[in-house]
Amino acid sequence: MYRKFILPILIGFINVCFYVSVCLAEIIGTNGATYPIAESDAYEELMAKVKSTNWDRIVKDYKADIEKVTKVSFNLGRAKEDKTFYVNPTYTLQFDIMDENGRIIYPKGYSFNPLDYISFPYYLVFFDGNSVTEIAWMKKQEWFNNWNVMFILTKGDVIRAEKQLGRTVFVATPQMIEKFKISKTPSLVSTQNKQLVISEVGIYGEKKK
Repeated sequence: MYRKFILPILIGFINVCFYVSVCLAEIIGTNGATYPIAESDAYEELMAKVKSTNWDRIVKDYKADIEKVTKVSFNLGRAKEDKTFYVNPTYTLQFDIMDENGRIIYPKGYSFNPLDYISFPYYLVFFDGNSVTEIAWMKKQEWFNNWNVMFILTKGDVIRAEKQLGRTVFVATPQMIEKFKISKTPSLVSTQNKQLVISEVGIYGEKKK
């Protein structure tokens, strides 16, 4: 994990060293009379800057930034019974869409179903990465290794989840949770008759423990 933090630090340090080498090259290449320098040596100033840098703080900041994009925590329930419902993906424009001449093609308020124009062959699996039960259940499914299955993490660390599954894992966003009406895990999202099909799988039910 720390390899991700070291790279930006090394890049910054290399830049400093490069600047130092340029300064020294200019000094070495100077011909003619020389004069006493009242100001402190550039090299000493730069080294003092490097030494005074709070590297621990920089590492901590980088770690916090990485955690923002690798960790997620939606407080969703656990599916205790099988449940399937449908969601109409119709979208209403919040602004006018114009052509290159400024003419309105689609006005604000225009509604359309994206599935009328595009196909959606994917199978989305929303899951809790902190749940041993859900991880084990997914690995046993026939669709687990299918190319069109996308694993969406709702809680946990995406890096840890990828190691557990051996598959690419994506982080859920508030927009995804809202649009797909995800309230429990595991939930599966697919399409049928130009609608979104959301299936909650009750692996936590008494008969499925």
